[in-house]
Amino acid sequence: MDINIMIEEANLARLWQVWPIAGPWRLSPLAGGTNNLVWRAETVGGECYVLRLFPDRARLPRLRYEAALLEALSNANLPFRLPLPIRTRSGESIAVLEQEMLACAILSPFLPGECPDRNDLALVSPTAEALAVLDNALAALPDIVVPGGFEPLFSYGDLVSGYMPVPDSLAAVERLPIARDKARQMQNILASILEAMPNLYTRLPQQLLHLDYCPPNLFVEDRQVTAIFDFEFAGIDLRVMELCVALSWWPVHLMGTGKEWEVIDAFAEAYVDGFPLSIEELRAIPEVLRLRDAGSLIHRMGRYFAGLETDARIQERVEHSLWREAWLNSHREMLLQHAMAWSGPAPAGR
Repeated sequence: MDINIMIEEANLARLWQVWPIAGPWRLSPLAGGTNNLVWRAETVGGECYVLRLFPDRARLPRLRYEAALLEALSNANLPFRLPLPIRTRSGESIAVLEQEMLACAILSPFLPGECPDRNDLALVSPTAEALAVLDNALAALPDIVVPGGFEPLFSYGDLVSGYMPVPDSLAAVERLPIARDKARQMQNILASILEAMPNLYTRLPQQLLHLDYCPPNLFVEDRQVTAIFDFEFAGIDLRVMELCVALSWWPVHLMGTGKEWEVIDAFAEAYVDGFPLSIEELRAIPEVLRLRDAGSLIHRMGRYFAGLETDARIQERVEHSLWREAWLNSHREMLLQHAMAWSGPAPAGR
């Protein structure tokens, strides 16, 4: 549906009445995520906020978990800010709306900074250090309980082994608009990942993680991370998965040029220095990188089957997975050599 129609249906001009903040607000659209609409809300006094709107009421338990997680992290004295929801007049973190087109809304402060430039090598280490700080804070959190008993069950292993929209990924590949030979390649890759996956989750430690640490999900200012956003995928997964998710994003524009290693090493060394990983975890990085990419692809497949991705987009995503697999096959031993150099002896208990 056209976004302007959706906005009109939602009566956004009156939404300010839900929160104890003077209105009316001046609203302007921001670049948002794939699952929500995002608006900048400015009061007559010049204060700025971010308004996130969600059309799917089924997401409410997940949103409540995300809000509870952010509230718990807000007590951790972190050196960067988080998009902590502002409570409504009724004291709720999430506003449940009556409008047909928009089910839920979250208001949070407009945080300082801008998205980092991946071409700026001076930003690689500070962003990795911030992720290490976040993961140490996540590891120290007590269990988070929210109404409805929602549990942070998301993991890349869940996506690959039985994601609800794609319960059989091998069969689902045959329904994609791709050539038969590429479908067979993709099936072979997914089958090998499925075979190796149980061993990874049996022997490697797990914890609560962010799991989507990419440049659009953080702000920097004066070469320091000022804010981390988008805890939509936060969940319990392999500890080393956090690093693998980040390494899937930060050097992607350099992969295959030979220049990727400077970014990979700078990020991984800074991260592991602040959040030590065991030798066994570091040795698993090639397989965990494959698992991460498979989970990302299957998530996109679910969106495709739901009508949220075009044929062209899913074709590009399959090509991306085949390209990543080729890079890993060619650079596996070099990657392991680099990984062994990222960390000294792990502390006791790691």
